[in-house]
Amino acid sequence: MSSTLMSHVDTSLVTRKQLANIAPVIATPTFRPVPHIELVETLESILKKRSINIVKEQFAIGGNGNRLFGTFDLDVNGVPDSCASMGLRTANDKSMSIQIIAGLRVFVCDNMVLNGDFIALKRRHTSGLNLADELFGAVDKYEEHYATLKGEVENLKAHNLTDLEAKAMIEDVFMERKMPLRLLPDVHRNYFNPPHAEFEPRTAWSLHNAFTEVAKVMPLTTRMDATQAVGRFFGLMVKQPTVIDATVKIDATVN
Repeated sequence: MSSTLMSHVDTSLVTRKQLANIAPVIATPTFRPVPHIELVETLESILKKRSINIVKEQFAIGGNGNRLFGTFDLDVNGVPDSCASMGLRTANDKSMSIQIIAGLRVFVCDNMVLNGDFIALKRRHTSGLNLADELFGAVDKYEEHYATLKGEVENLKAHNLTDLEAKAMIEDVFMERKMPLRLLPDVHRNYFNPPHAEFEPRTAWSLHNAFTEVAKVMPLTTRMDATQAVGRFFGLMVKQPTVIDATVKIDATVN
């Protein structure tokens, strides 16, 4: 299954070879820029040491080549109709730190689902940055948390929704400004008239995918934050403790 990283406003799709041709940014005593190709190749080397291989990679750049957005599909066991994925973003113009996010690729609608609660790495480009050490720690965290993400997905699939509950959740997400309000009708349509047979079950997983499917029209510069926010919303939902009905029935019969 082929997946696509869609690039819209202020970004351009590039290959790894093109990343290698981007001119390096000059370091300062307090700022340590990391060439995009160095970041990608160091990360790949560390993944291979864990017997994890990149099976598909996608990159987009912005900010005159200073900003990098990327996704990696990995050969780690996932949930049905998906695979382990990793989200990456960084900037050598001081606008973003190096960030790595756990996720998975949903094959059916070809979207990248990011875990909203978890960032495996968020490291500023300071002079003391040791890239290899930071990435080793990030991959450790990624592996541990990806197992949690898989469990959350299974819980979402098992969480049935009434139409009223689904409508309320859609409203909550947009009222909390997790996604632009203009996309509300599209999310509503994607859930109640699903474009894929796999998302016809009326579950929290189908609703989650209605959001992430619509999010693909957003610019890369804002899409990752939006999908993280939506992931956080659904992640909190499946983590809620079960409420036990402790209602006491009182016998009001008059003797």
